[in-house]
Amino acid sequence: MKKTTILMLFFGIVNLCYSQSEIKEYKVQDSLYLVGDRVYSLYYITPDGVVVIDPINERIASETLRSIRSHTDLPITHVIYSHNHWDHNSGGRIYKEQGATFLAHEKAAANMTPNENVIEPDAAWSGDKTVLETGGKDIELYFYGQNHGNGMTVFRFPEYNAVFTVDLVVPDRVLYAYLPDAKPKQWLEDLYEIDKLKFDELYMAHVRPIGDRSDLKLQIRYFEDLYAATEKAMADGTPFFEIPDKVRMPQYENLKNYDEWLHMNVWRILMEKSIGQ
Repeated sequence: MKKTTILMLFFGIVNLCYSQSEIKEYKVQDSLYLVGDRVYSLYYITPDGVVVIDPINERIASETLRSIRSHTDLPITHVIYSHNHWDHNSGGRIYKEQGATFLAHEKAAANMTPNENVIEPDAAWSGDKTVLETGGKDIELYFYGQNHGNGMTVFRFPEYNAVFTVDLVVPDRVLYAYLPDAKPKQWLEDLYEIDKLKFDELYMAHVRPIGDRSDLKLQIRYFEDLYAATEKAMADGTPFFEIPDKVRMPQYENLKNYDEWLHMNVWRILMEKSIGQ
């Protein structure tokens, strides 16, 4: 089975799970909103129109548009993809019909996971940083490297001194299963770089949408401790294939999916350590 087919099946199961929760609107600032259930789309109202980050899927996009129209009649000017995974990028057709321009980092645009529901980007940006100026408002877009997925963009809103991360920081939960399509070492390095950004509030795309720098710090510590625990088991001579079941991190046992996913997190670090994957 091809890798793209496996990913489509994997993310399809994810979307099925997400579709079972109530969709809610969160007003996080005067012109900044998040809409979703356990996965969230963000929109920013500017004097010229509305910028949407990640349409997610048809169901959430429809509710997001309903939310937008309850606050403004301004046009949808832009839809920005945070990265190349279609579990965040489906559902954009409703915005395309509104005349929105679709934007992604060039790495995301070149590596979009095939899905007929994903609208191809109209434009791509390159480099490590760009600024989208619309209606006199700025959105800073940062690219650090391939961490989770490809072309991952981190968004900063200077007006509110706030940052939006997608998938890179997930609060109250261990890392996602076996970290599909991710480079853990680069991911951790990029978290250190995000920590250098100026922000008070941190908005996130999964589980709990509103947080702060402490959520980023916890994600960093989890990665560091995951590496340390895995490396210790290897150094202690634990048989390789027993390591995922031997490594325990009791300081994180309160996090969601600890029992179900910790061993898969360990497997991913083992793959990186043993074969450079």
